[in-house]
Amino acid sequence: MSDIAIFGGSFDPVHKAHIEIVKSAFKSFDLAKIIFTPSFLAPHKTQHYACAKDRIEMLKIALAGISNVEINCFEIQKGTKIYSYQTLDYFKELYPNDNIFMIIGSDSLVNLSYWKNIDYIAGKYRFIVANRKGILLTPETKFLDKCLFLEKEIDDISSTQIRKLICSGMDAQEYLDNGVYEYIKKNGLYYSENNNS
Repeated sequence: MSDIAIFGGSFDPVHKAHIEIVKSAFKSFDLAKIIFTPSFLAPHKTQHYACAKDRIEMLKIALAGISNVEINCFEIQKGTKIYSYQTLDYFKELYPNDNIFMIIGSDSLVNLSYWKNIDYIAGKYRFIVANRKGILLTPETKFLDKCLFLEKEIDDISSTQIRKLICSGMDAQEYLDNGVYEYIKKNGLYYSENNNS
């Protein structure tokens, strides 16, 4: 029986904090692999700013050279909003004999109570949590007993922040893999005024 971690998100764009989470997860836990699942449209969002093809290409660039990671387009291929419990169940069917974890940030942990079917998720799966600066966890935080925590606190980088920098004509190099940044510039991603929200 192996441990497999699912890392979902819009990755719009994928940035250095995402990669640091992957490296820290492998260092902290004996994971067989980490599977990235880019969303078609996350339940809490109204749009993505780069199309699925571009988001997948940026993931491929950012993950090149990292062993035991893969990209699964289950959610994108469904073509509709998919909830976390559906994604986790999908991978449990693929890997019935393995333990399935979901990677989340501590900002998501404090909001788990609002997730669809969270009691079902917490009863069947566990979380690997990346601590983010400014997020206070207390003994009263729900679902702590279902969590494993990364040793390293993750830099507070957001895709929204990166999009705003690019749209404003500012340099976002420090937050992005060099290849990803070149891809963004080459393909003119996030330069529109519609991409700064």
